[in-house]
Amino acid sequence: MPFWDQWDAEGDWLLRPWVEGHFKMSDLWFPQNEHRLVPSHILTLLLFEVTGTWSNLTEARVNIVLGALTPLLLIWLLHRWGEIYKWRWLVVAVIICGAILPFAWENILFGFQSQFYFLCIFTLSALFLASTRPYHAASVSAIVVISILSVLTMASGLLTPVAVAAVYSLHWLMAKKKHLQTIIIIVVLAGITVTAYLTMPYNPGHDFLHAQNFAEFSKALIRVLGWPLTARKLITIVFWLPSAAILITFLIKKKLSRTDVLMSGCFIWSALQAVAIAYGRGHEPGDVLSRYTDLLSLGLAGSAWFIVRATEVFNPVGRFRYTFKIIAILFFAAFFVSHKKRFRPGINSMKKSKELRTIQETNVYGYLRTGDAHYLQQGNIPYPDANRLQMLLDNRGIRRTLPPNGKAPVK
Repeated sequence: MPFWDQWDAEGDWLLRPWVEGHFKMSDLWFPQNEHRLVPSHILTLLLFEVTGTWSNLTEARVNIVLGALTPLLLIWLLHRWGEIYKWRWLVVAVIICGAILPFAWENILFGFQSQFYFLCIFTLSALFLASTRPYHAASVSAIVVISILSVLTMASGLLTPVAVAAVYSLHWLMAKKKHLQTIIIIVVLAGITVTAYLTMPYNPGHDFLHAQNFAEFSKALIRVLGWPLTARKLITIVFWLPSAAILITFLIKKKLSRTDVLMSGCFIWSALQAVAIAYGRGHEPGDVLSRYTDLLSLGLAGSAWFIVRATEVFNPVGRFRYTFKIIAILFFAAFFVSHKKRFRPGINSMKKSKELRTIQETNVYGYLRTGDAHYLQQGNIPYPDANRLQMLLDNRGIRRTLPPNGKAPVK
């Protein structure tokens, strides 16, 4: 059964005009809150045409493939470039943990969340091209197209061209001969970012979610950057500051390899996403919302990469001889212990969601079979407003899209 915003964004604004015969191309980028969900909308229409029904379960199953693409591509690149050996296997473990453990359970269970998977694969693809073939005409063209697609994937997609521009800045700083082409590409990427920001849909109803002052923003940023730690101390010190310092040191010494540049882009992109999350959800107390944790996975992989690289490159003497090895031990111990602590709560959250969704689905199907509004008025429904949901379910176009056991004559 569709869930929450899915009823409007996919059902009423996309599939209903599609089945009723008055669909327009502009419906693909019709805004949902601050987001434009073009790739997700295209996927929804494609799955509906293939299966004949609008099913969250079908979308969630397809998302398994989408979610696997980013970690598979990253691991494949490391393998292809001969970068996996000794301590570097720990980086692979970090990537796999971010992909398979049930922390981003909202994205796993709700097919509507495909935009997160699209954005991650778009970003990694653009960073790969910018790291390996930064001045090849086809690569530059692809980067521009991917950056625009990222903007049309979700609101924080505008940070993808920023991260790619940061990669080009690294090329500029490391190059002996400065290329005008680098500046031109950065300006184009900046133009995409500014245009995306200026045309971003505005939802005044979400203002209360934003950080209301710098103190709230700072606390939220520490909370986001500290994920997956469950404690609130030594957060940025363990996961982000050492890696940032190592990256800067490599840049100053001009020791950034092709893989270093790629991992720098991953690190910068997730750090920017953390800033956006801290501002956008800064007024909300509590832990990082599960759906946002997928946006941090690339950055954590980048952090792990630079922690390991530091143990290989730097060999201080005297009392600082083992400094980087100690930092590496602390990083990976904190990472894997925190994941172990979060595993059972993540599973429990998924189970509770399944139980609640089963009740909600039963109530919706009860209304579809009988037309009795009591099923929707008792509160356990997959939408915040019972009257609005009843109106949607009474619409013949939307009812035609639902799975067979949910179809019933309009009362």
